[in-house]
Formats: sequence, C-alpha cells, structure tokens
Amino acid sequence: MRQISRIRHPNCRTRFAKSFILLEVIVSLMILGVAIAALLRCFTLSLASARKAQIITTACLLAQQILDEYEVVPPQDNHAEGNFAPLDENPAPGQESAASSSSMLKRFYWTADVEEVEVDYPDFTLESEHEEFENLTKLTVTIIYDDGRLKRFTPVRVQTYLTNTEKFTYSSKNENKLY
Repeated sequence: MRQISRIRHPNCRTRFAKSFILLEVIVSLMILGVAIAALLRCFTLSLASARKAQIITTACLLAQQILDEYEVVPPQDNHAEGNFAPLDENPAPGQESAASSSSMLKRFYWTADVEEVEVDYPDFTLESEHEEFENLTKLTVTIIYDDGRLKRFTPVRVQTYLTNTEKFTYSSKNENKLY
C-alpha cells in the first residue's frame, strides 16, 4: 500500500513561518530607525559645531580689527564698548550679500579695557639718564556674541601690551585717513 503524502504548494507557508518573517521585518525596521536617529544627531551636532566655528572665526577677525584700531590710535579711556552694526541700514543695489553679512555683525559686541602697567626689572640697570622704563598699556579686548535665542557668550578674549609710542606720524595718519 502506498501512502499518499500531502502535497504542499511551494508558496504556501505555515503560520510559524509567516510570523517569523513579520518579526524579522519589525526588528530590521527598529535597527534602521535607531541608525537613522544616530545619523541625524551626528548631522545636527556637526552643523552646530560648524556654526560655532564660524562665530569664533568672525570674532577673532573682529578682535584683530579692534586691536589694529587701538594700535593706530592709542586708547584715551580706561573702558570702551561698542558693536559692529553698520551705519547704513539700507544696502545699495547689488550689495545684498554684504547686507546679510552685516546683519550677522549686529550680533557681535565688544569691550576694551585699558590698564597702565609699570615695567620693573629689578636685576637690570640702565646706564643712562633714564632710570625707569616707559610704562606699557595692557589692552584687553572681549568680543561678545548674542544671537537673541541663546545666552550671550564670549567667543574671544584677547590681551596684549602696547607701547606708549605712536607708530604713525600725524602726516601718515592724514594721508591714509587713519584718524
């Protein structure tokens, strides 16, 4: 006697096989979701770091500008502050990109503190009529960034010492319009 076996269709699956495939799909979607979330977090962190690097670079350039101005014209007061807002709010035609960069500069503020520092070298003697050194001027420039949403922070603080001698003559200042 011949036993008749059941003939199964190749596309027909048991209930166990169908549930196993569904479980595989759910697990793979969860893994994919976690991976995408991690990639998006890395992307937003890299954008934030790039923005902070841009702010720090701009602040360094602005601090250099303030230091250059004080090097040409020595400071008169012990404390000064200001911002980098442009004087002309309406850009000329064709200068829209300059207007967008100037709107970014409106968010930067600066302070400059000046202090006279006496130079004293106890082991050094001068054999001339000058018995003491000329004082130096300690200049501290602080650049502050405020974007209006986050708290204000200081990307750059620079300290330098200036001599009290003028680097440019009066005529060179007038010729180069450095006054």
